Amino acid sequence: MATMRLRLLAIALLLALAPDVTSAQSRTRVWDIALGTPVEKLPQAEFVDPACGTNGGPPSLPLGSFADFRRCPVESATGLREVWFIYDDEWEYIARAQRDPLEITRFSANSMFRQPIITSLMIDDAGLVQGFRVVTDPRAPIAVRMQAYLLFPILKGIVAAAPWECVDLPRDERERPFDIGTILKASCVMVGERRFARAEGRHLLKPGQEVGAIPRLLEQAEGEFESSARLEVYSRAAVSGASCCPTAARR
Repeated sequence: MATMRLRLLAIALLLALAPDVTSAQSRTRVWDIALGTPVEKLPQAEFVDPACGTNGGPPSLPLGSFADFRRCPVESATGLREVWFIYDDEWEYIARAQRDPLEITRFSANSMFRQPIITSLMIDDAGLVQGFRVVTDPRAPIAVRMQAYLLFPILKGIVAAAPWECVDLPRDERERPFDIGTILKASCVMVGERRFARAEGRHLLKPGQEVGAIPRLLEQAEGEFESSARLEVYSRAAVSGASCCPTAARR
């Protein structure tokens, strides 16, 4: 794991020194929303097309606005309702209409460092935002999704209220390294004074999976590997005692 940490740290530092394409849009990001914010005060011109979330997955029931959050089910693990949304991508569409690759990258709304992401807010029964999720999109093109795990240290860097505690998750004896020689299967938690956070990173071949070494065969590798990163952040007061967050409940 030490070699992996050094590799990921080096990559994270390189990315940190590169121009942040998301900042080019000068827009509010999901982590900019203060926990406890009422849904009516969300930047609804920037956070658009809300729908019920699916635990960091694709949208389900479309909503007219964030005010309709009660149409979404309460999660048994968190006691909160997940509302999926996307960042307004009007500028990106203009760039695509102009077929300008640099501007497309500059204004790519729903991605981080060119990696497509899924975003959602966690809302309590009183209509207050009590958390958020950012997950790499498993529907990304194969060549892009291969690099999804690289967002793992970057997502952790978003939340720095307290030290992260990380563990390597148990490895199935049939799981194998993908293309970096080491399996990444890590889970980290951060418990701050007011916030609880969990980050997870994956990069491996699951049992029975094979990926050809020839680049042209990658297009045949749909689903034949796991590469992902995930960040969840919650108000400690909102999830205290919830099954999602045992560490938060203990402290």
